Amino acid sequence: MDYQPQILLEETSPHGNLEAVVEQDERVAYLYVRAPYRDDLTPKSCWVRNLAAAPEQLDVAGMQQGMAPMLPGEHCLCPEGDAPLEASRLEILWFPEGDGVALLEDGEPLAVIPSWGITGEFPGYARDARGESDLCWGLEGATGIIKRVRAAADYWKTWDETPAPWPTCQDAFLKDYERVLGPHTRYFAIDGKNWPPKALIRTDTASGIYLLTLGVSLRPQPQVEMYYEDPSDFRRFEFAACFAPGSREESIRRLANYLSAQSGLPWENITFLGNGHTIPCDAFAEDPDLCHFTAVLFIDHPPGAPELNPPRMGNDRVMLLWVVPITESERQMVVEKKSAEFIARFPADWPLHVIARRPVL
Repeated sequence: MDYQPQILLEETSPHGNLEAVVEQDERVAYLYVRAPYRDDLTPKSCWVRNLAAAPEQLDVAGMQQGMAPMLPGEHCLCPEGDAPLEASRLEILWFPEGDGVALLEDGEPLAVIPSWGITGEFPGYARDARGESDLCWGLEGATGIIKRVRAAADYWKTWDETPAPWPTCQDAFLKDYERVLGPHTRYFAIDGKNWPPKALIRTDTASGIYLLTLGVSLRPQPQVEMYYEDPSDFRRFEFAACFAPGSREESIRRLANYLSAQSGLPWENITFLGNGHTIPCDAFAEDPDLCHFTAVLFIDHPPGAPELNPPRMGNDRVMLLWVVPITESERQMVVEKKSAEFIARFPADWPLHVIARRPVL
């Protein structure tokens, strides 16, 4: 029999790089997530519900013909099958990080594909399942993921409240930056009128020309929890850069544009930036004093940098990642020996955060 699946719900993530789809046919319902612009991320599927009596084992032959498999009875809370899903009762809830999604029924979690399911082999959680199977794990007892779903719902609700997160964030960051550096010289919106709102300021002082972002930390970064037991110190950041007085205006402008573009990198690529990370950078290509720098190293609290203290966001510390231009050979050194080795090669009082011509290691 030819079972034609019906799409009940589909939605693109707030970051625009993932799509969630809920489908069902006469036998079974599934939650799918795909990355239409990423060839390296395979579509993910999580069983949601059997609509007919469960089989004793997986229908491998049917799977080979492209049919969505029903969950075997030993893993079903309702092995005789349950009622079809109703689109009017369903809602797709994205994690703020953009690397996980939950399917809600009447506001309650029905299925979840978390961050380790989007980029890994984990199939996801389902409320109507029990135990662990290749199609899903039971949601009962998964208190951590249920807590994450609740937190995601609370996060999105704040954007409908007054005041919304952005004005509060904007005021708090400007106050901190100006407390140390003085009034900003210029202010640029860098969000392209897209969510989330974010900006970059320029502040000219006697000691240097500073570029600082604000609003990037409104959303936590993806994948951090995969690498840190406590991700609260690592999932939010803002960019900072300082040019030596008298630097070329074109170089300052190009780096400002570069930082604006990179401010969405973690969410677009489902990754994260942090202390000691490097990425390619062509912002200095036309500067005769800096053109040998082809990448940047991000350092949290580099020696000699101003003592800025960004406010916490969502109870998380906000890293201030200072831009340090590096050559390709220096980048290899950082990759192989870590950033501490790079920093140790400079005198303790060297203003590493200041972008200027310097000896190449």
